Order: sequence, then C-alpha cells, then structure tokens
Amino acid sequence: MSSKIVQKYKYQTYPTNKVNNLRYYCLSEDLNVPSVTSIIRASKANHHRTIQNKITSPMEVGDMMHKYLQQYLTDAPDTIIKTSNSYLAESLAQIVIENLIIKLDQIWGSEVSVYYMDKYAGTIDLIGIYDGKICVIDYKSSYKTKTIDELEDFFIQCAAYTVAHDWQYDTNIDSMMIFQVTRDGDFEQNLMNSNQMEIYKLKWFNKLESFYSELTINESKS
Repeated sequence: MSSKIVQKYKYQTYPTNKVNNLRYYCLSEDLNVPSVTSIIRASKANHHRTIQNKITSPMEVGDMMHKYLQQYLTDAPDTIIKTSNSYLAESLAQIVIENLIIKLDQIWGSEVSVYYMDKYAGTIDLIGIYDGKICVIDYKSSYKTKTIDELEDFFIQCAAYTVAHDWQYDTNIDSMMIFQVTRDGDFEQNLMNSNQMEIYKLKWFNKLESFYSELTINESKS
C-alpha cells in the first residue's frame, strides 16, 4: 500500500511550544506565532478557559482517532498501544474513512500546518477536493452530536485555516466541513459553502484583532 495523499503542495511541519499557557508555532528562529485554538480559547471568559484546560489524559479517544486516520492516509505503521480506548478510537476512525475519506475526489494533505503572515498558525486535519470543491475538514469525536451553534468555534477555527492556506498557497478554498462522529457510532457532516464561510472569517478576524489588542494592553502594563 502507499500514501493516499496527492502532493499538490509542499507542506511543512512547524515545531510548537507553550508560552503563558498559549501554544505557539515556531515558523523560524526569530518568529513564533500563536495557534488558532489558543487565540479562540483566549477570547473566552477566564472561568470557561479553566474548564477547557482540564485535560485528564494526553491520549484521549479523539487524539487516538486522529492518529489512526493519519496512519491510514500516509500508510504509516500502527504505533498505538492497544487498550479499550484505542479500539474505540480505531472503530471511530473507520467510520470517518468509510463515510468521508474514501468519498473525497483528492486528498492534498493530513495534519497540514499553515500560517498567516506573522499573526497565527494552525494545523488542518484534512484538506482536499470534496464534491468538486476545495474543502478544509475538521474531525470531531464526542459523546453526542453537537448543534451548529455549539460548533461555532470549530467553524471559526476552520475559517482561520482557510484564510491561512489561501494566503500561503494562493488557493481559493470554497468549502469547509466539520465531520462529527459520536462514541456510539453515529456521524454527521456539517458543510459550509463559500458564502457561509465569509461569516466565520469575519468572526475570526474579530477574535484575532481582540487577541492582539489585549496582548498589547498586557505588554504595556508589564
């Protein structure tokens, strides 16, 4: 077997680190930029951020599901230790493969790092051609299916990735999708077209502006 990815672009991988509990991508020796997810979390109330940061395990089911999908797409060897959680993650990954991945016209990349100017960076779960359109896809596993309102931050996250990919690779991404899979095996595709994406791009730029404004205020106080 071989990788299922068509090398449309020469994607790079950037190391990450943490500063003041925020994740940063190291784009070069002199340039670190905050991650999309850190910016979104920073925009929330302090008490909500505290809840978000309570992670009980470094290898949650969702993390392992992503690893299984990456292994499938790149034909990498299976390095995940077998546990009850890993078997569940593998079964969820199979649902994503059967109901999404094999239906893509082309797969350009998996776990793709992108950045926008000197402002931010992030990692796209999956990018390729879906239903004839360039699509950024984010996988989510949970105990129950989330509503569109509950998915807002995830759509904002995807919108940030589309802006970065378009800027970095001169593309024109015209769709984005949240693919939800639940612990009991249900799944749902939430697809946004280019017109709907503009709403989330605006929300993203508002969060980005607020983040840097707050950063400037905090730096002036120190």
